[in-house]
Amino acid sequence: MEQYVLPILFFLGIGAVIGILLTVASKVFYVKTDETVSRISEALPGANCGGCGYSGCDGYAAAVASGEAPPDLCRPGGAETAGKIGQILGVEVGNVEPVKAFIRCNGNCGA
Repeated sequence: MEQYVLPILFFLGIGAVIGILLTVASKVFYVKTDETVSRISEALPGANCGGCGYSGCDGYAAAVASGEAPPDLCRPGGAETAGKIGQILGVEVGNVEPVKAFIRCNGNCGA
């Protein structure tokens, strides 16, 4: 019986020390995030298409929260997403016209 107790206590001690170290590390290396950026990012469709001119939805959300970009640049989200972002920021968003893709075929579609 004694041969089992010592290894069990040893591994419990190692687990406790590692748990304490992880807790301390999570407090020391905590990165503060802007709640406005996360709320705007949640309102965006998450297409990461770059149609707004930014690298993705998170980049656009950060730019809108800092005031560098208007809230109506998200093409896939349209007026609904612009309205949600406007509510988060507390600003009035103007009329957002829908954008539709137009594909031109030069007559060689069946070639």
